[in-house]
Amino acid sequence: MEELQGCFDDFRHSDVEAIATVRGHVLQALQQHLLQRGFKQLMPILMSPITDPLNHAVYPAEIHYEERRLKLTASMIFHKQLALTAKGHERIFIVAPNIRLEKAEIKDSENHLLEFSQFDFEVRDGTMHEVMALIEGLVKHVFATVERDCAAELQQLGRTLPRYDEAFPIYSSDELRAEHGDDFEKIMSAQARTPFFVTNYRREFYDRETPGLRGAYNNYDLIYPEGYGEALSGAEREFEYQQILYRMDELSMDKAPFANYLEVARRGLLPASAGGGLGIERLLKFICGKRRIRDVSLFDRSVGTSFLF
Repeated sequence: MEELQGCFDDFRHSDVEAIATVRGHVLQALQQHLLQRGFKQLMPILMSPITDPLNHAVYPAEIHYEERRLKLTASMIFHKQLALTAKGHERIFIVAPNIRLEKAEIKDSENHLLEFSQFDFEVRDGTMHEVMALIEGLVKHVFATVERDCAAELQQLGRTLPRYDEAFPIYSSDELRAEHGDDFEKIMSAQARTPFFVTNYRREFYDRETPGLRGAYNNYDLIYPEGYGEALSGAEREFEYQQILYRMDELSMDKAPFANYLEVARRGLLPASAGGGLGIERLLKFICGKRRIRDVSLFDRSVGTSFLF
């Protein structure tokens, strides 16, 4: 089979070893940076009665165990919020595998995987600007670490990492949409020479609506320059019961699957928090200068691909 031979040819490509070395240093740098700032690391949760509803349609990913239907984790958003109530868990992170069976007609194969890993983190009582500053410091630390420790690998990959001495710019989605239309992220990413934040997206119910300002949201995405697109999504979180109900009704959501989560909120046990999830494969793709996300994944899981293994 030609496809089978092609798979093993990819395994033997000289870039594969360089990418693996960079990957190890990236993961070590991410974890070390937050451990040094008092974060606790959690192990990932792979299945649950509920998972992230997302803001776009995906194919269902679930299993049946005895009499229960369990969803494969699309993100650990709800588990992050709950974990913050544990003693000594005011700041947490997880290297979290996610399953999202994306529809090929709405997601591209250059930047989306059916299974991928996030460097997921959450800060109790954190604000969006505090967490955005944390994200900027984290990303700059990873770039500096890779540049220092992976010089030979970067040379093999033909990649010179840019240096970012200035603060990452912050834009509102409203102003960018008015200037560039609905494709503002793609247009801005192609034009930018530094990573930048975009705030105020209308999306999942758990992203906090700006208090006292209906239709505005305390959330943010980090976008890579050079046309690499979205790096991270994050937000302050809704934690007040009535406001969560309002947001779910606004999105016409079925509340029944979330009954246990809503009961926790009704009892006032959900803490205020902010956090985000940094796509590890996308970060690796940017650092290594690859244009297809499958090129940094030894086993291809890109959208629309008929993978063999």
